[in-house]
Amino acid sequence: MFITAGASGAELATAPSVSNWHVKTSPHFEILHESVWSPSSISLELEKIYSTMRLNMAMFAPWMVKERSKIYIYASQDSYVNGEFNPPRWSKGLAYSSKKTVVVYDTGDIGKLKAVIAHELTHLYFEGYFGEKLKYPPQWLNEGLAVYLEESVTPEGGPWSKALAYFPPERQYAFFGLKIDQLKSDTKIADWYLQAYGTVLYLYRPHTRVQFKAFCEALRSGEKVEAALWKSYRVREGGDFGNKWSVWLDNYAAPSRNGLTSGGASASFDFKPVQFSSFSFTNFGSKK
Repeated sequence: MFITAGASGAELATAPSVSNWHVKTSPHFEILHESVWSPSSISLELEKIYSTMRLNMAMFAPWMVKERSKIYIYASQDSYVNGEFNPPRWSKGLAYSSKKTVVVYDTGDIGKLKAVIAHELTHLYFEGYFGEKLKYPPQWLNEGLAVYLEESVTPEGGPWSKALAYFPPERQYAFFGLKIDQLKSDTKIADWYLQAYGTVLYLYRPHTRVQFKAFCEALRSGEKVEAALWKSYRVREGGDFGNKWSVWLDNYAAPSRNGLTSGGASASFDFKPVQFSSFSFTNFGSKK
């Protein structure tokens, strides 16, 4: 969600010189940080992220087991925006799949930094998988999966899993063909991201990784979403999928035996997820 499909598609011709970077390595990452001191326990935190993501992403990027990814961490947003990678000013991170490189900046909040890195690593692994066939994943699938993996690095559940339990039907789309650039307000963009996340969660959690991989492989091979859904899940795009997803979402939001929703506790009905991207805070669950 930190970078749109068009922006994340830009590739890096050559890696910047590392002469002004401080370098450390972990088993699966080469970490280049601009500040003299790296973010707190960053090597350990990255390896924790790797352990969480490997189960879900190694089937798309088997190279992640033996090869290191590069993580550039700028000291501030200003140095990130004005740095060698020329990112959009609104972005929180960049992923270059062909160079196995992620670029972020430190906000001083390790939780937010971990979420951004997990999100961009998902783009790195997943876009590389489609790139092997010179394809690009559907925008909703690419962003929904990135939010799904972003949430997975927070054991107690992040803002999106909690917000999903309060997602009202009137703010949901028939959205498989809908692109972010077709939306004209921050609220609609935020709702699009939440539904993309919820759709991927539905395709993943009640089903199996084998089905999800088969679905992605069908899309990568050139099949349309409708054909890929039927082939992998025996469900039709449109009303059939929408009805089944709505039933699943109702169960997701229903109180469990301990009184909490399956999406986790929320401080209020107007729960606001952490702002990670360019759009503003949105009251998911409000009736606006």
